[in-house]
Amino acid sequence: MKRMEEPLRQKKSLGQVFLTTDWPVSRMIERLTELRVERCLEIGPGPGILTKGLVHAGLRVTAVEKDERWAQRLAENAETLSRDMRGNLVIVREDILDYDWQAWLDAGTGRAAIVGNIPYNISTPILLRGINHMSDVAVMMFMTQLEFAARAVSGPDSKDYGSLSVFLQLRADCALEYKVPRTAFHPVPKVDSAVLSLVPKRSNDRQPERVLVHAEQVCRMAFTQRRKKLRNSIRQLLDASGEDGCPIDLERRADSLSPREYIELAGFLFAD
Repeated sequence: MKRMEEPLRQKKSLGQVFLTTDWPVSRMIERLTELRVERCLEIGPGPGILTKGLVHAGLRVTAVEKDERWAQRLAENAETLSRDMRGNLVIVREDILDYDWQAWLDAGTGRAAIVGNIPYNISTPILLRGINHMSDVAVMMFMTQLEFAARAVSGPDSKDYGSLSVFLQLRADCALEYKVPRTAFHPVPKVDSAVLSLVPKRSNDRQPERVLVHAEQVCRMAFTQRRKKLRNSIRQLLDASGEDGCPIDLERRADSLSPREYIELAGFLFAD
């Protein structure tokens, strides 16, 4: 007789909200297949609905789960997989913010992706950490709060546009792939979700790391006082370089500049 699994409750402290339907997973896997992904680092697999889909699609998966209970359940369920499929799944019991992403990227071969139905409360630190590895992956694809995904893809002069938008768009082509209604999760959250994809900039459109770091520094300073004119919000940098020859109108505000314009402004402020 098959052993009945004891139900596990989500932990609110970890922001756990789990899918109850598999159509969003199928669409994620279709996109990963289009991008010829061969291996995935999965963040927070929980009960494993995405994990199962990835493994059945023939992808090699390293699933990083902080919650000991779900990691154990995932290991138990993996025993029902065929030997070949079990060989394609590694379960790591660790906090994703402590996990060494670069070591995982360096240790494997084949086109890599970082994916997951990520907790709402750590979406920003995950994405900010992820952009440091954009050049090593084919795509990062996350299911997250709709409002957060909107911030990631928004453009200048939008209420959703902020420093996070600029940071992500400097390094990746960001797309809100599709929305996922709140009714597709348990417990049902108060907001809808969306799948967000980040594909690294092509080599001919990719900026040197030094330039990106400078643009991020200018952007962070400007958005700290986003309602002020640039002349005031980045005064500290202007005092060092002066204003003569600046390619950007300093009467503008932080949220009116495109990522490309932050590159131009940084090039002026940090000219050798």
